[in-house]
Amino acid sequence: MHKGIFSRLAKQNIRNNKSTYIPYMITCIFCIAMIYMMEFLRDCPTLDQAVRQADEVRMIVFTGEIVVEIFCIIFLIYSNSFLMKRRQKEIGLYNILGLERNHIGIVMFLETIITSIGSLAGGIAAGIIGSKLALLLLLKLLHIPSVLGFYISVKGIFTCLFMFGIIFLMILFLNLAKIHLSRPVELLRGNNTGEKEPVAKWLMALIGFICLGAGYYLAVTTESPIKAITIFLLAVILVMAGTYLLFTAGSIVILKFLRRRKSFYYRTGNFISISGMLYRMKQNAIGLASICILSTGVLLMISMTVSIYFGMNDIMLNRYPYDVDMSVTSISEEECQTAIEAFEKAIADNKVPVEKSVEEIYLDIVCSKNGDQILIKPANTIRNSDSVLVLSLLDQAEYERLTGISANLNDGEIFAWYPSAVQKDSVTVDETEFTVKKWLDKNPLTCGEDAVSDNAVLVVTDEDFKKFDEMRTEMYKGVSSAPAGEDLTLHLGLDITGSETDKIDFGTPVMEVVKDLKKNGGLSENSWITSGIRQQEYESYYADNGSLLFIGIFLGSLFLMGTAMIIYYKQISEGYEDQKRFEIMQKGGQKFCPQTDSDGIFPPAVNGNASYYHGISNDPKNAPALWNDKYEAVYWMYGGNSIDLCCCVWVDLSYDGAFLLSYCREKIIIQQAKQLQ
Repeated sequence: MHKGIFSRLAKQNIRNNKSTYIPYMITCIFCIAMIYMMEFLRDCPTLDQAVRQADEVRMIVFTGEIVVEIFCIIFLIYSNSFLMKRRQKEIGLYNILGLERNHIGIVMFLETIITSIGSLAGGIAAGIIGSKLALLLLLKLLHIPSVLGFYISVKGIFTCLFMFGIIFLMILFLNLAKIHLSRPVELLRGNNTGEKEPVAKWLMALIGFICLGAGYYLAVTTESPIKAITIFLLAVILVMAGTYLLFTAGSIVILKFLRRRKSFYYRTGNFISISGMLYRMKQNAIGLASICILSTGVLLMISMTVSIYFGMNDIMLNRYPYDVDMSVTSISEEECQTAIEAFEKAIADNKVPVEKSVEEIYLDIVCSKNGDQILIKPANTIRNSDSVLVLSLLDQAEYERLTGISANLNDGEIFAWYPSAVQKDSVTVDETEFTVKKWLDKNPLTCGEDAVSDNAVLVVTDEDFKKFDEMRTEMYKGVSSAPAGEDLTLHLGLDITGSETDKIDFGTPVMEVVKDLKKNGGLSENSWITSGIRQQEYESYYADNGSLLFIGIFLGSLFLMGTAMIIYYKQISEGYEDQKRFEIMQKGGQKFCPQTDSDGIFPPAVNGNASYYHGISNDPKNAPALWNDKYEAVYWMYGGNSIDLCCCVWVDLSYDGAFLLSYCREKIIIQQAKQLQ
C-alpha cells in the first residue's frame, strides 16, 4: 500500500461521515468534561478551605461520579454501534475493492486515534473551563461565598486519559471483532436486507400491561414513606420492564389490531403509516423506551433534588422550632427541674437577648394504632409503618402552665389533638375508653412533629398520666428502658433577638451548660440529649442537600444529553432510510407530503409525554404516581411549587428539542424529494 493512504482514508472517512461523527465527538467531549469537573471538585484544595463539611461533599460527588462513569461506558458504546451501523456498506465496499480486513482495521485504528485525541483534548479543555463554574455553582448551592483562584487538577486529567483511553480501546476492539466476524457481502447489503414482518406477541404485551399496572398500583397505594423505601426498587423495575415490553410487543399488537380494521386500514394515509410503523417499531422500540425512561429519570432526579433543597427551611423549622432547641429524654421529674434551672441560669448569666423561651415536660410513647384505636404495644416500624403512632401525654397542670387555659379534667376525661382520627366523643386506648372533653385545633406542644408517622397529643389527669406511664413500662418489659416516672421528655426552646452570628454566640454557652449536666452527674446515665442551634445546622444541611442538588443537575444534564442523542441518531438514521422508500413511493405515483409520515410525530410525543405516561404532569394533583392525599404533608414540606416548575420546564424542553430534531429529519427527506423532482 502507498505510504500515507491509510491516514488519508481515515481523515476522509471522518469528513464524509461528519453528520454522525460530530454528534459522537460532542457526546465524548461532554462526558469527558463532566468526569474532569467531578474529579476537580474532589481534588480541589479550595473546597477544604471554604467548606467545613468538605468530606461529606466529596463523598456525595464521588457517588455521582460512579453513576456518570457507568452511563458514559454504556452510552458511548451505544453511540459507536450507531456509527458502525451507518458505515456497514462503506466498509463492505472497501473490502470488495481490495482492502483486506487488516487494512480496514488500520484505517479504523487511525480513525479512533483521531477522534479520541480530538475528544480528549476538547473534553479536558471544556472541563478546565467549566470546572471553575462548577465550583462556583456548588459554593452557591452550599450558601458559601465564592473563593478566588484557579486550579488545574492533574489527577483529573490523568483520570480522564486513563478511563476514556480504556473506553476507546474497548470500542475499537468491538469494531474490529465485528469486521473480522462479518462477510463483505453481508456488510455491503446490510442496509438493504429485507425484514420479516414482526410477530404480535400477545403474552409479552399482556405481561407489559401487568408490570406497568403493578408498578403504578404500588406507587399509588403505598401510603407510608418508610414502607415506600422497601418497595421503591420493585416499583421502578416493574415500570421499566412494563415500558420496554409495551414498546416492543404492545405497540405491535395495537398496530396489528388497527390493520385488522379494514375500513380504517385501507385508506391512503393510514395504510402507509401503519405498514411503515409495524417495521419501524420493531427497529426502534428499545430506543423509544429508553427515551421514556431517561426523560422520566431526568424529571424525577431534578424535581426531587430541587424540592428537597428549596423545602429545606420547612424541614429545619420542624426539626429545630427555636433558634436553640434541645430535647432531654429518659429523665425524672426532679431531673427536669434541674435542667430547667440550669437553662434559665445560663440565659441570665450570659445576658441572652431572649425573644421567646419555652420549657415543656411530657411523656412520649411510640405505640401502635388500629383505625382510631390506640394500642400501647410495640410497633413494627418497618413492616407496618402505617400503623405507628407517636403519642405524647401532658398532665393537665403542665397544659395549664403552657397555655394559660384551665382544663378541669376528671379521671377518664381528656383533651385530644389527633389530626388523623375521626373526631368522636371518645378515644379508645387498649380496652379503656376515654371521654374527649375537647378536641384541640392545634398541637399544644411546640416541639417538632414526627414527619413520617402519625402524631397525637392527649392531655390527661395526674392519675391517668401515671397509668399511661405504667403501660409504657409494661410494654418495654424485658427491654432496656427507664422505669415508670423516669422516662419523661423535656423540650427546651430559645429564640434569640439579633443577627445569625448573635444567635450562635449567645446560644452556644446555653446549650453547653445543659450538655454538661450529664457529665457533672446532674442527669442520669440513661438520659439522652439532642440539641442544635438552627443557624449552625443549616451549614450541614446545605452541605448534604446542596451537594445532592448539584449531582442532580449534573446527572440530569447527562441524561438529557443522552436522550437528545438517542432522538438525534434515531431521527437522522430514519431520514436516510426513508430516502429510498420515498423514491419508490414517488415513482409509484404517491405525492410527497411530510405530514403523511405519521411516525415522524411519534418520537416527540413519546419524549414529551413520557412524563405523563409515567404519572407526572405539571399539575401534581393530576399525577396519580406522585400525588396521594396522605402524602400531602410531605409534598408541602418539600415544596410543591418547585416540582411544578421543573415539570413544566422539562416538558417544554422535551417537546422543543424533539420537534427540532424531527424537523431536521424531514428536511433531509424534502431535499431528497426535490432532487428527484
